[in-house]
Amino acid sequence: MAKRKKKPLLPAKFKVGDKVRVKHGVKDVDYPDMPLGGWAGTVAEVQGADTFTLRWTEETLDAIHPVAKQRCEIDGLDPEEYVLTGDDLEPDTGGPLEIEQPTKISTKPLSLKDQDDRIRMVLGLTSNDPLPDVDSETLERYCRHLLKHISFPFDAEYTSETGPFSSRTFQVKVTSLGDPDEPMIDDMHGIICRAKHERRSIDLPLDELEIKRNNPNRQLVEDYSYWLHNWS
Repeated sequence: MAKRKKKPLLPAKFKVGDKVRVKHGVKDVDYPDMPLGGWAGTVAEVQGADTFTLRWTEETLDAIHPVAKQRCEIDGLDPEEYVLTGDDLEPDTGGPLEIEQPTKISTKPLSLKDQDDRIRMVLGLTSNDPLPDVDSETLERYCRHLLKHISFPFDAEYTSETGPFSSRTFQVKVTSLGDPDEPMIDDMHGIICRAKHERRSIDLPLDELEIKRNNPNRQLVEDYSYWLHNWS
């Protein structure tokens, strides 16, 4: 039996360094509401015969919809690169950019099962918004939310350092976050709570409390602490 002749491999449509544009009508695979038509870039890598990593031009990055950048930040993606096939691309012959803009932005519903989404709910954000940095304004907003939803008083543990290699853990009863009109907020330690230990009243950083698993306040405080520690 005669052997079939292998079809010769076709050369790649583009090579590293070629300037290209995305054909109109092409959409982002991960976000179908985001068109990529007209985006311009340079081929940074050739993967196989027909797949290319592009690095977008500065002009393109300045012109694309801000939600596209926000989604990259949220999902940990590089906003300056994207992978497309040769069928999606055409040579860039110059001229002004004609970037397609989305006609309608789809907003994914926030989920109570997602910690970042729960924090977005507190701060009045959507799924397209990255979590904001901790500052006086966002802290005050977060504190107002906690004042409405935390049940006082509640029991917690607080651990304090007593020496270079020693610490002490003691039980406290948290009674408030200060007056509702004047919450206790510290530039360094964030939201401060008022608590009682034995016969003394003490002020403690809310994020340093340890709350038992069966306490309904635990998730509220853990979400706040996660945001405070990672976006300060």
